[in-house]
Amino acid sequence: MTIQENVLNIMRETFELNEVSTDLSQKNCEAWDSLHHLMLASELEDAFDIELEPEEIAEMTDFSRVIAMLESKM
Repeated sequence: MTIQENVLNIMRETFELNEVSTDLSQKNCEAWDSLHHLMLASELEDAFDIELEPEEIAEMTDFSRVIAMLESKM
């Protein structure tokens, strides 16, 4: 499974969505509220065995930024 596929699966489960795509963002996903944002960060930390700084978590506002942040950590 690629990083992208893994992140999409995590987003689908975290936001309780039937389908997700690479254009997913806070602007087009009602479920992406502050609580689910923190849940997403926690799930990503567990899945990729990384630690995220508060600034990094705040910058994760869409799929592409999540991927870019993960790639910078690996």
